[in-house]
Amino acid sequence: MFYISTIINLKSITMKNQTHNGWTNYPTWKVNLEMIDDLDTDHWTDFIEDNRGSDMLTYNLGQEIREYVEEELYSECVADSDLVYNFALSFIANVNWREIAEHVLDTYKENYWCDTCGTRFDERYMSNYCSSECEREYELLATHPKG
Repeated sequence: MFYISTIINLKSITMKNQTHNGWTNYPTWKVNLEMIDDLDTDHWTDFIEDNRGSDMLTYNLGQEIREYVEEELYSECVADSDLVYNFALSFIANVNWREIAEHVLDTYKENYWCDTCGTRFDERYMSNYCSSECEREYELLATHPKG
């Protein structure tokens, strides 16, 4: 019994210190790759916009993503086996939900928020800025000599 618990403890320590493809660990990378990356960032629009400005946005989005993943796993696994579902839950226990949330937010901001002031784009305005004033301000700051 002591031997098995020692192996489990060593494995968990190893898993915590191992990065994978630039992500915290393999479970975080795999869940993001297989379940989150393929979703359009529009999937999270209502949640992000409703919680915009909150100090807890990243954390809360991470929890929202975790709930989404758990629901998807439940719908896929329970019909087959509770055992498979429990293995899946065990796997996602090591996921860094905050890191995935940061990735989703970065992508969302890049696609929908003005680079200068952070205002949400009007979908009709095809630029990285919400207005011509913000675009001019950005260009002015970008070309202004440093120092």
